[in-house]
Amino acid sequence: MRHHGILATIPLLLALAVGAARAAPAGKEGEKRADGKKVAVAMLPKLINIDYFDASKRGAQKAARELGVELIFDGPAEATAEGQNQFIETWIRQKVDAICVAPNQPRSIRRFVERAKRAGIKVLTWDTDAPESGRDLMVNQVDDRVLGETLMDELARQMGGSGKWAIAIASLDAANLNTWRRHAEARAKKHPGLELVATEVTKEDENFARQRVETLLNAHPDLKGIIAFDSNSVPGAAEAISRAGKAGKVALVGNSTPLKMRKYVKEGVVECFFLWDPRALGGLTVHLAKALVEGKEVKEGMEVPGFGKLRFSKEDPKMVILADPIRFTKDNIDKYDFGL
Repeated sequence: MRHHGILATIPLLLALAVGAARAAPAGKEGEKRADGKKVAVAMLPKLINIDYFDASKRGAQKAARELGVELIFDGPAEATAEGQNQFIETWIRQKVDAICVAPNQPRSIRRFVERAKRAGIKVLTWDTDAPESGRDLMVNQVDDRVLGETLMDELARQMGGSGKWAIAIASLDAANLNTWRRHAEARAKKHPGLELVATEVTKEDENFARQRVETLLNAHPDLKGIIAFDSNSVPGAAEAISRAGKAGKVALVGNSTPLKMRKYVKEGVVECFFLWDPRALGGLTVHLAKALVEGKEVKEGMEVPGFGKLRFSKEDPKMVILADPIRFTKDNIDKYDFGL
């Protein structure tokens, strides 16, 4: 796995994100379309009021101010397809220029993507994909295979290459989480001493994740490892391990935020976890949405101010990769302040 590129660019991303404030449309000096109106970008997270998507929002807001874009960032309070669809329908009626969706149920958005594109609206996915929806572009935080394989290899190392392990995951519908899960499970074949014994669905809820992992630990007292695939499942699982007195006995890896995980890393409950800068993800998505609206060709090597040259997935020519995952440990966690 290559860390040097992202480690070199993180200070710049952090500097760009400093001082991001509450959402507000850009001022009158903002760039305008041919008809004189400002470009309007609507951005839909899986759900609102969690620190990961709050950080993405701050990055999107900053990019919108810099670009003169009118940004609408909103979403459901619970991670459901039905809640998201209501927002998409409203934005189609409002005739925004671009809609950026992190779909809870990727298959459910296809008909909305088709309607939006008929109305001349650009559609991007971000954070999680809907590859069969007909979207114009996907802005992915990491290479899915790299993350899934990295998590599996890290868990195997911490487990000493043998023993029972389990999965904690927010949903079996979310495309990004389950793509990472599939890559991790495929990678597990390279570690024949490991045995997958359970998959717990945690519903994007940290407290529920704690409860499910507590039940898991009781059901499998000889469990040696857990991979958690979302920002709420990891701290929920960490709290369950801590309460059960199994810190150092049950390895836990996954992707979450420094704010949620700092305590568990410093207490030795978790040796490491992985993430990217979600503010940069939000900011890059706004940049690319505006570029598509203006008819620009978004391609490999395109220079985006503050983000460098674009990198694309080798498997999907319409998928931009933000960065490699960052490995957080007690030795470096305080060096990365994402406001999370």
